[in-house]
Amino acid sequence: MPVNLIAHIEIPSTNLNTTTDFYEKVFDWKFKPFGRGYLLYNTHNQLTIGLRKVESIKSGDSTTFHIRTDSIDNILEKAATQGGKVFREKTVIPAIGYYALFKDPDGNIVGLFQGN
Repeated sequence: MPVNLIAHIEIPSTNLNTTTDFYEKVFDWKFKPFGRGYLLYNTHNQLTIGLRKVESIKSGDSTTFHIRTDSIDNILEKAATQGGKVFREKTVIPAIGYYALFKDPDGNIVGLFQGN
């Protein structure tokens, strides 16, 4: 599978009700609960969009896109050799797969997704 496909977009929200209402009215996205403080919209086209509850929007709480890959480990290794830094190690998403985050040389956070 190509490494350049967006798999997931995560949007932080200080008020899940307001944010859900906004995106439902703007894009007709129907979010469903997916764990504590998290809502998920599945496009059923290999892309999901999540709303993550945060107390305030601060540095590091920006919208994050996750790139689909067959091997998170390989991409993290490549990113590190090119001046990037691991921000969050490979982490299990129960029944779905794994994700990880790295910072590019400018400090931008990029997500990775690997399905089961």
